[in-house]
Amino acid sequence: MAPSSTHLVVSVAFQDAGDTTRAIAIAKAFRDSCPPGHALKISFLSCGSRFEYKITNAGFDIVPAEPRVKGVSVAHDLGWDFPEFFGSEDIAKNFINGQLVAFRKLQPDVVFHGMWAPASLAARILGIRTINFLPVPLHPGSFANGLIRDLPDMMPLFTRLPRPMRQRLAWWASPLMVKAPIFRQHRLGAAAAACGWPITGPISLFDMNMADLNLVNDHPVFHKDYIHKLPENIVLTGPLYAGNDAELDADIVAHMKRSGGPAVLVTMGSSGTEDFLFEAIRAFTMNKEDNWNVVVLASPSICSLSKALEVANNDPRLLVTDRFIPAPAAHALADISIIHGGQGTVQSSVAVGKPIVGVALQIEQQTNLDNVMNAGAGIRVQRQNWKGKNIRQAVQTVLNDPKYTANARILADQINDMDGAQTAADVMWNFILDDEEKREKA
Repeated sequence: MAPSSTHLVVSVAFQDAGDTTRAIAIAKAFRDSCPPGHALKISFLSCGSRFEYKITNAGFDIVPAEPRVKGVSVAHDLGWDFPEFFGSEDIAKNFINGQLVAFRKLQPDVVFHGMWAPASLAARILGIRTINFLPVPLHPGSFANGLIRDLPDMMPLFTRLPRPMRQRLAWWASPLMVKAPIFRQHRLGAAAAACGWPITGPISLFDMNMADLNLVNDHPVFHKDYIHKLPENIVLTGPLYAGNDAELDADIVAHMKRSGGPAVLVTMGSSGTEDFLFEAIRAFTMNKEDNWNVVVLASPSICSLSKALEVANNDPRLLVTDRFIPAPAAHALADISIIHGGQGTVQSSVAVGKPIVGVALQIEQQTNLDNVMNAGAGIRVQRQNWKGKNIRQAVQTVLNDPKYTANARILADQINDMDGAQTAADVMWNFILDDEEKREKA
């Protein structure tokens, strides 16, 4: 009998740095764990991204998919129009059809995707097995039982309440939050039906990315209250973030060590907004007496370097760059990180035991930051309060209280006790090989 084989097609929103690095890390661990005698092929399917070089550098082939996009940011390419993830039904339809065409040509055994609905829907329309990776358990059992730690910042009237009261209200109202508009995607639902999806009407946030196997790239300690309420095909495989396999440029190292003041890293990843980044810059320029060494990452997906430099106004305490730098090395050298709540950014900071001050742009990011805040390892500033004065005050609070750093180190020990990529790869192989065995017996 010929040796068994698997063709895995990886389809992710590669415009997002976090999803790209997570997909690559899991694919590498999956490739390295391939059983002897098993023929494995891995293809990365991309509509375009400035991060494609990371895929080829890791030794994987890229197959181009339609529609072709600039790949600067997911929000730009999809035309985000909150609460809709797609700017129009036609945009969503083009992405789903592009995935359908590619899958028909590639004939994969399994499609591996992140929070990338076009790949999930197209694969399921064609009856292809699917595995996904997610930042949180996208299931009613988690949302209704404590996943949301605080009232969403998008509820401005209620978010003025004291945090303990907001937390109690969030727990009480969790089952109702799944009724929020973002949980029902009308344009995507209409596009999916036009492409062959058997159900008409809006598609739920829970169903648009659902797979046969769902890997959650977070530590189980943050989900212990409801993990028993999740189905068996949702598995928490541990934290997953960019590895520390590169060195910082010499000028960045020199700047962060420039004087006796604290080193600060400011980054909004590849999915933040220029307004949030600029407010953070203002926080570190507003008082000339502050002695700190700040490195600001101005990602091209957020703003132009010239705009960020203009806000910094030649302040010698700030080094502003649009370079893509190794996040773990930068977080390790910083005394505190000023971030958005993207999972990879949060985990790479916490993993080296450094406290954070953060702001969330959406509910998943808010949950990530709230988990850190509840552990005493940082402060989440509410969106409406993300102003230079408040950011500066939060930074000073963290830097002046050693408990934040001590708690961050405790949290780092928990985060680092799991190999998220390897655990995910092991779960994937168990799923694929068990499925092959069942098919042979049938």
